[in-house]
Amino acid sequence: MIVTGPHPAAEAETYPARPYRVLPASPDALAAPLGRSALLAVGYGDALKPSLPDPRRITVPLPLLHGARDGEIWDSRHPVQHEDRGLCRLACDGEVMMVQLMLPASDLAADPERAAERLYGELLRQAAQRGYPYLLRIWNFIGDILDGEGDDERYRRFCTGRHTAFSARPQFERSLPAATAIGTDGGGLIIIALAGRRPGVQIENPNQLSAYRYPRVYGPRSPSFARATLLPWADGAELLVSGTASIVGHASVHAGDLAGQLRQIMLNLQTLVSQPGLARHGLLPDQFTVYLRHREDLPALLPLLPVYFGSVPLQILLGDLCRPELLLEVEAIYRSRSPDRADLNAGR
Repeated sequence: MIVTGPHPAAEAETYPARPYRVLPASPDALAAPLGRSALLAVGYGDALKPSLPDPRRITVPLPLLHGARDGEIWDSRHPVQHEDRGLCRLACDGEVMMVQLMLPASDLAADPERAAERLYGELLRQAAQRGYPYLLRIWNFIGDILDGEGDDERYRRFCTGRHTAFSARPQFERSLPAATAIGTDGGGLIIIALAGRRPGVQIENPNQLSAYRYPRVYGPRSPSFARATLLPWADGAELLVSGTASIVGHASVHAGDLAGQLRQIMLNLQTLVSQPGLARHGLLPDQFTVYLRHREDLPALLPLLPVYFGSVPLQILLGDLCRPELLLEVEAIYRSRSPDRADLNAGR
């Protein structure tokens, strides 16, 4: 197993049962008052209707093209405390913390690098101050992600700003979180982060060069994320998988071929979870999210869903990707179906 983590502090950690559930949510459920145990309510497109102000609510500006849920609620086993701290909206339960950070389109357009550095710096500060210093999973939604040419491209400048914030920590590449970066039609910068009191295990993929080691051709600074994060909860391991595209090594493959790209994505995911150190956990897919670049590709994609995803719950969201040749990207959550305390040194 390709493991670049865990953080040294993980060596002596004992993990509790998984403290949260990820529940599918309808528009009515998203609009209803949130209970004390809700960490986050996220709606896609316009599914999250205006209701009582609550810092645990957020709308992701990506249209839902297919799926049985209009959003999801991260629900904790424990009472949740939440607050609005300017750039940050926080919700924590004593084991994990959900953080939302947002900047308007004007700030992102003026200086994407500074916008990313500012939000990631604030995320790291708030997580450390509140006792949840380990970033486990991050979602980045970036308005007009491919705007600009060459190194002025918005995604490349975002990656530079994110790297600047992360690099303030020693050996930061050993503790990078799983992450997804998706473009929205206009809009600003939205970051949603899951942070923990305990570190996860950073997992890389034998099929793919670690993103933080990409060559200079992809920008001044490589993307700062891990392919997945393993969380060894006492009631069964959980694997949070980053947005995964049709990339082998560091190069995009199957340009212009939707079916070929999906086939390669699923091969990449299977390679990731079947590494010896992970395979012993009996990880099975719990849910998928597919990000599709072109709405007109949906009819060609729908017949492929049962072939590659079976009956696993999924949704398809319309969103732009970080390379123009990529047509779709898939993220996932895998879970162990039997209690299995993970050995954090597995495969090392």
